[in-house]
Amino acid sequence: MPILMALTITANCIRNYEPVINSISADPNPVSPGGIVNLTCSASDDDNSSINKNESLSYEWHAAVGEIIVGETSNIATWTAPTEPGLYSISCSVTDENYGLDIGTIEIIVE
Repeated sequence: MPILMALTITANCIRNYEPVINSISADPNPVSPGGIVNLTCSASDDDNSSINKNESLSYEWHAAVGEIIVGETSNIATWTAPTEPGLYSISCSVTDENYGLDIGTIEIIVE
């Protein structure tokens, strides 16, 4: 006689919310050629579940032109503008511990 077994699986649904960039600021903007711009990226992560509530955020800065130096906290950086006037884009990507991602961009005028 076959024996039937019932298996009950209780899944604890934990949703990872993506981090959200609230703002990226650049000071000064516009900047002189070769000048230094202070960058700040402000982001939040709206995880409500207790397991993800305190996950940390990581920041990475990207620029095709000029040099970026990340500060002691990775949401702050400085960018050395190129010597050529123009409009330049700086991006910040923010990830959480569960691979959630947001990317924001700010344009800086070099004049």
